[in-house]
Amino acid sequence: MKKVLLILLAVILVGCSGEGTEKKKEAEKEEVVTVKFEEVDSESKATVEKFAKDYNAAVDLFKQVQPVELVKIPEPITNELNDFSQILLDTDFKEYKGHYKLVAKYNKDKKIIGYNVSVEGLPEKEVNEEGEEWQEGITSAVLVAQVLGLDLDKFSESLGEAEEKKGTHSYTDSNYKVTNLFADLKSGKFEFNFELTK
Repeated sequence: MKKVLLILLAVILVGCSGEGTEKKKEAEKEEVVTVKFEEVDSESKATVEKFAKDYNAAVDLFKQVQPVELVKIPEPITNELNDFSQILLDTDFKEYKGHYKLVAKYNKDKKIIGYNVSVEGLPEKEVNEEGEEWQEGITSAVLVAQVLGLDLDKFSESLGEAEEKKGTHSYTDSNYKVTNLFADLKSGKFEFNFELTK
């Protein structure tokens, strides 16, 4: 994905200027735990609000360098948590068929434990060599890595390894375990997990 390297380069220049659910028996119904954002641990609430502001600022800066259609996280954040996951952004691609979702993840104590970007786009065989058809989703993940203060070179290397083997690649950077999941790349689905380690 040559386009990923261009995206990373653009993000660096700007800086200088969920997974499937388990199936249960048909008779059983899963209970969804719903929590209002106001009930979240106060430090975590402030962390997620700051993350949203920083992400939106990164989107504005990125648009000045690259003409990629990116959507901002709606503010103020009011979304409830369902099963300790809070959708911050769920949007369709502007140029191509597909969508991406950015989620904040919490533990049972309602404390933030990380973020996830999931992408569903065109199947791999319908994507050009540069991966332009997936660009909005990948760029969102790159901006999450940037906002979290992660090393973008390490992120790019991990992404490349996961893509090459059409599997999963994980590494630790700062306070985060980063996992790039590309096992379902042929169908145009992939994810980026950013899990707090401390």
